[in-house]
Amino acid sequence: MLLAALVALVGCPAPKGADPEATLAAYLAALSANRLDDAYALMSSDYRKTHDRATFERSIAQADKKAAGRLKGAQVALEAEVDLGDGEHLPLIFEHGAWKIARDPLDFYPQRAPDEALRSFLRAVEARRYDVVLRFVPARYRATITVDKLRERWEGEKRPELLQQLARVRTHLGEALQWSPGGDEAQLALPDAPDAAGRKQARMIREDGAWKVEALE
Repeated sequence: MLLAALVALVGCPAPKGADPEATLAAYLAALSANRLDDAYALMSSDYRKTHDRATFERSIAQADKKAAGRLKGAQVALEAEVDLGDGEHLPLIFEHGAWKIARDPLDFYPQRAPDEALRSFLRAVEARRYDVVLRFVPARYRATITVDKLRERWEGEKRPELLQQLARVRTHLGEALQWSPGGDEAQLALPDAPDAAGRKQARMIREDGAWKVEALE
């Protein structure tokens, strides 16, 4: 079902009138000619819900004139996303007259971002894919952790408790992360952890461009 939908989507052209560069040019031309009604009409419906015509005119009057110059040199890329469920989205980009997939749609365990890695880790554990789980183990632990040891840990008598821990993490997916100054570590707070001894956060670390799950504590 998913593959069929992707094949259909990749082959379809952009919607009629979907020309972002022309839209931006029309907006700048309307501003230059003081046709504010035309410029306002080019704003999205969501924008117009929170900015009435008078507010829009005031914002234009207060805008830095240099901003228009920056817009004239802007490059526009038409992008879209397909919702795959479970918080995952497949990015697409419009190029050479057709939609193209921006990443491998069959990569069910991506590690490009800390929240993405954490979601992938949970999915791998729940699917008992311990060969995949091993990919999320930081290098410092790889000498002592094997697929068999991961299986022993997650399939042992504590599995119900560990799955409850994962469920608690899942409830906070999508919330704001706490970042280290260098941007190579991130933490997801778990404020509803049951005790003061641990399991208060999920910690992720970036190694060689891929995010790993350092700890659930």
